[in-house]
Amino acid sequence: MKELSSLSGWPPQGGGGPYDTRKEAFASSPESVTLKRVNRIVGTRVDMTCAFGKEIVDFRFFATDKGTAENVAKVLRFNAGKSLVDLGLLAVDDCEWSG
Repeated sequence: MKELSSLSGWPPQGGGGPYDTRKEAFASSPESVTLKRVNRIVGTRVDMTCAFGKEIVDFRFFATDKGTAENVAKVLRFNAGKSLVDLGLLAVDDCEWSG
């Protein structure tokens, strides 16, 4: 098991695309980003909804494989309401997907 913060791709990327000016604020203040819910898993990507202040923002975590994406999503689902900093301290299995 590893901490989420040690996984490649952590912290998740937030915002509405490459020109979203809030990305720098998300990166410099992960303690201010709170997970609301995990929306879906698409291959190796975990889509989630977070709050940043009073704003609702979509975030994406890109895992190295499908198994890790599913394990991360499972941990995140059980820990909604926590900040990205707190989530980064949680343990998660990072297994290789074989199917």
